[in-house]
Amino acid sequence: MGNLSSYCHCHTFFTHRGFGQTGEELKSLRDEMKALKEGQIAIQKDLQDIKNLLRTRQAEPPAPPPFKEAVVSINAGQVKGNKDAKLVMIEFSEYQ
Repeated sequence: MGNLSSYCHCHTFFTHRGFGQTGEELKSLRDEMKALKEGQIAIQKDLQDIKNLLRTRQAEPPAPPPFKEAVVSINAGQVKGNKDAKLVMIEFSEYQ
């Protein structure tokens, strides 16, 4: 008796027209799902492209700037030591 009662309730609930979608609504939902899946595929492709680009940049360290030799005149000031001594000038920069 319990099985028959459950069957009747389920049969009534699932076959009632007020609870289902029309054919047009189902088609619209399928179209929306298809568009969402295509968008998701495009996003995944873009993400993979970004990952590949980042891997390429990490694999190739940036090249140091080319060495430039410069001549600095010290004729205008007072100096101590040999006037022909070599000088090494180092630039330190902190980018914060």
